Formats: sequence, structure tokens, C-alpha cells
Amino acid sequence: MGKRAIACPVLCEPDEKWQAEGRAVGMSTRDGRLSVQNGFLSWCMVSTPGKTPANCLNCGHCLTPEQKFCSQCGQQASIGRITLHEVWHDIIHYFTHADKGIFHLLAALAKRPGMVAKEYMEGRRKAYFKPINFFLIVAGILVIMTSTFYRTTHDSANQIRAAAARVQDPAMAQKLLQMADRAEKVNLVVGKYSNVINMMATPLFAFFLWLFYKKGRYSYMEHLVANLFFVPFIMLFYALLFVPLLSVAGTGPAMYILLSVFFLFDIIYRGIAYYGFMGRKGALYRVKAFGASLLTMLIWLGITYFGIRYYITHGF
Repeated sequence: MGKRAIACPVLCEPDEKWQAEGRAVGMSTRDGRLSVQNGFLSWCMVSTPGKTPANCLNCGHCLTPEQKFCSQCGQQASIGRITLHEVWHDIIHYFTHADKGIFHLLAALAKRPGMVAKEYMEGRRKAYFKPINFFLIVAGILVIMTSTFYRTTHDSANQIRAAAARVQDPAMAQKLLQMADRAEKVNLVVGKYSNVINMMATPLFAFFLWLFYKKGRYSYMEHLVANLFFVPFIMLFYALLFVPLLSVAGTGPAMYILLSVFFLFDIIYRGIAYYGFMGRKGALYRVKAFGASLLTMLIWLGITYFGIRYYITHGF
């Protein structure tokens, strides 16, 4: 049965008389959908999934037989039952679509991170994988990697307990034992979730960089979105390369060397990204970008270091 529409001015109410007229031409409220098009109320048949529909199965907008996609919401006109092939196709398309797949975004962030954020702010939103989706996917990968390769260490807690055993004052010994317990909790949280916490601190990174570039062209929210590109890329690099290496290195000098290399990479990458993002050329602006990146890293390391030290010593 082809599509047939009954139209009246939008102020008209679809009362019982109107519905009766609809039934008179073979339509009913159970099988059709009311929509507003160009100031008129229109009634279109809802077709069975898998067949060419008379209206969009998502929003109810009336379709012509020639339409492959709904002009109202963009959904494909002909929708069949969900199959394994369709799910697999959607997964592959989600990650590899030439215009906005995640691998396209990763390649762009590796080559020209600043331009990715700059173009996104200038309106090329469909050209790139959504930054919030990218952020959440990398956060999930980071949790999986750190949980898989995490190795429990009790070195700092054991050192504090050993010091407590040598103290003659019972009150001081008790205080040291409490500190050891808190140090053990910190080791567990920092070991498994420190870099997830770093990602959650992205709004703080964006705030510091916004203050540094307060006279620039971008608002705080635009700095935040830019960092939703930069921070996950940095943390994905950490998750895939440094997490496995750190699990092998243990707690010796190799661990500090690896962490130093990662912090250096973080500072350099963010500096390159911000130099391109801000769009100002020249040696002075390059130095400013790397200085902002270095200062942001030092502030964050200072906050985490003194925060952890205060908790171990005094608790909350």
C-alpha cells in the first residue's frame, strides 16, 4: 500500500472526526504516525522493518520511495533486522571510516595534533572522531592495561614499618604504622589508577593552559575540547608502551628512567600540539607553547606529590 497523507493546518487538532476520516481511507492510529511538515499535520503509514518504509522508523518523518536516508534525522530509510554482519560492519565503520574513524584521528594526532584541534574549533566537526568518545575509549584501554600489568609493591610501606619497629616511643610507633597503612593504600591506587586520574584531571590541565593563553582566541571550553584530543593520545601511548615496560622494570632505577622519558614525551608532544593549535608562528610562540606545557606538567606533579605526601603523613 502506498503512502497517503491527510493534511490540515498545524493549529488543527487530530480529533475523532479527523481520525475517522483516516480510517475511512484505510489508515488507523495504530498503524500510522502523525508528523508536522511545512506547517501541516501529516499522517503516514508505519511500515514493517525490512521493507521500504513510508515514513522514517526513527522520527516518523514521511519519506518518498526514492529516499535512501531520512532528511529529518539522517537515519537510513530501509532498516532490516539486526544481524551479526550488520553489527560487525558498524564496528569496522566506527573505527575505520575515512572521514571520522578513530584510526584516522590517531594518524592526524600523530602528524599534526594542533591542526586537528584548530580545525575542529573552526567548524570541521564531522571530519574527526568525536573527542569525548576518543577520551572514553582510551580511558577504558588504560584501565584494562594497568589492571593487566599492575604489580603490587610494598616497598615504601615496609620501610615505614621497619622505622616504626626501631622507635622506642609507642605513640610515635603507632603513628608510623598508620602512615604505613596509608602508604600501602596510596601504592594500590597510584599503581592501578594514577593515569586514569591524570586523564580525569584534563579539565585542570585545560584550566592552566587557558590561564597561560588567556589573551588568546580560545575560551576555556575550547581549551578543554582541545585537551580531549591531546591527553588521550598521550595516555594511549603510555598504556600501550610504558605500562608493559614498567611492569618489567619493577621499582628500581629503570622505573624512574621510563617515567622520565614519558614525562619528557608528554611535555614535548603537548608543546608541539599547542604551538599548532594557537596558530601563531615564530620562535617566541614556540618557546611559549613548550613553556606552557612544562609549567602545566610541573604544577600537576607538584599537586600530586604534595597531596600524596600530606595524606600519608596526616590522613584525611
